[in-house]
This record gives sequence, C-alpha cells and structure tokens, in this order.
Amino acid sequence: MVKYLITGGAGFIGSNFIRYILSKERDCHVLNVDKLTYAGNLGNLRDVEQDDRYEFVKCDIVDDEFGKIVKEYRPDILLNFAAATHIDRSIRYPKEFVLTDVVGAFNVAYTVLKNNVKVAIHISTDEIYGSIIGKSVKEDAKLDPTSPYSASKASADLLLLSYLKTYKLPLIIVRPCNNYGRNQYPEKLVSLSIVRLLSDKPVILHGEGKEIREWIHVSDCCRALYGIVKKGRIGEIYNLGSGIRFTNMNMITMIMEEMFGRVYVNMIKKIPNRPGNDKGYAIDSSKLVSLIGDYVTIPIRQGLRMTIDWYR
Repeated sequence: MVKYLITGGAGFIGSNFIRYILSKERDCHVLNVDKLTYAGNLGNLRDVEQDDRYEFVKCDIVDDEFGKIVKEYRPDILLNFAAATHIDRSIRYPKEFVLTDVVGAFNVAYTVLKNNVKVAIHISTDEIYGSIIGKSVKEDAKLDPTSPYSASKASADLLLLSYLKTYKLPLIIVRPCNNYGRNQYPEKLVSLSIVRLLSDKPVILHGEGKEIREWIHVSDCCRALYGIVKKGRIGEIYNLGSGIRFTNMNMITMIMEEMFGRVYVNMIKKIPNRPGNDKGYAIDSSKLVSLIGDYVTIPIRQGLRMTIDWYR
C-alpha cells in the first residue's frame, strides 16, 4: 500500500489532488495535513471524508508537531501544496508568506530527510520566472520574482534545491501555471469574478487587464501531477503549463459570455494596477509532456462552464 502525505490538502489544488488519487488507486492511504487558513476548507473533501483510505490532521507545517506526524505516519510520498499564494495579500502581509512558503518548505525538507521519506514533491509556481513576453521559458530559466509571493516561492525552490545538492533530499519540484476550477477560494481572477457576477456585483480588473496568464483546469493539473508521482525523476524540475494563454480582460470576457451570453462592460470595475504586476507568464512544458504524454484535455470555455456550474 502506498501512503501519501499531502500538506495543504484542504486548499484548492490539494483537495482536488486528494480526490484524484483516491479515484485512481484502490490500495493507498492519504493523510491530509492542513492548518485550515481562510483558504482551506474541509468542505472541499466532504465527499471523501468517510473513505477509510483518507484521514485529516490539523497542523501547520512550520510547527514541530509536523515532524511528529510524519514520523508516526511514515509516508512513502509527500506532496507539499501548503502555501500562501495570493499576490495582493503578499503585498499587504509579506511576513506571512515568508513564514509559510519559505520556513514551511525548510521544515518539510528537514522532516523528509529525518524520516527517510522516499519522495518529496514540492508545488511551486510559474510566477518565479517573473514577467515573460513573446517566448516561453524552460525549467533552467533565470528566476526573477517581482512580488513577495513569487519571491517567497523562488526562495523556497532555491532552499530545497540546496538540500537536494547538500543532503540528497529526494526532491521533485513542479511549477504549475494558473489553475482554475472547483474548490478555489474566491480571491483569484476566475473564482472571484464568477462569485461576484453570481451576486450581481461587478468584477474587479487591475489596470486595463492586458496582462497575459497561462491557464489550466485543476483536473488537468492533477492528471499531470499524478503522472509526475508515477514517472517523475528525483532531482528534476517540471514546468506544468497548458499553452492556453489569455489576457485578464479576455478571461473576464469569456466568463461573462459563458454566464450571460454577452459581455456587460458596466459590470467591469477597473482599479489601479497592483505594484509590479507581471506583464505575462508563459512556460515551456515540453519536458513534462515528453515524460507523461499530453495531459491537457479540457478546453478553456468548457473548463469555465464547469467552474461556473460548480460555484452556482
């Protein structure tokens, strides 16, 4: 039996990945470790909470208690989804992001080594590459973070890679693009826009919305992550993108079209752009595709319809 320990499993991608594992494997057990911040919700896993293969423990990965949990559980594979991720919050509360994303990553690495966990998969972000326009970057590109959030994630990556080189940490790093789909706390562009429109409130757009982002439905992200669990090589970094790129204004337009059949310009509220808002993200995921094959199956409009239906 394979034992998985998932940190941040009550959050957006983590909860979807737990559900994905349980749907794919019969002979497994999943321990979800989450401190339940505002963005973590056990309701995200209501449909599996009675499953004998699933267990939840409330704990912050920066606490000493986390090491005791890992020692007792003895997981084969640890996936670290635990993170503070919202850029706007990182600008207001940078210390929170350093603690969770950097100190948390350190404690995960220390605990993995101390307890001989076979594989540790760290979920990073494409935002650590900084603003990318007119090209797509591979895993060896320079890190150029521009917000406290992306800087904290870049710091975590560098710290973990140093543990790989110095202590032989059994590490795999994954850098996904922007995810959207069910279970996301409504603070990111897609989820917040849908929830506001369902409440007859205008969507919020930073600046003119010309910034380009790369989007993947969370189900496709989980499919790729599972492929990495099965085929990923220790010591490697994998970009996890989709090639599906739109401006923020494009995304809001498509959300409105899928919800109402048309665009209501008066329902778009423009606010001053955030400091250091990256002009674009674009990652080259050919390394991952060559490892696990194509994993993007959900077109953007279909994914938006699925997401809208879930929030309704």
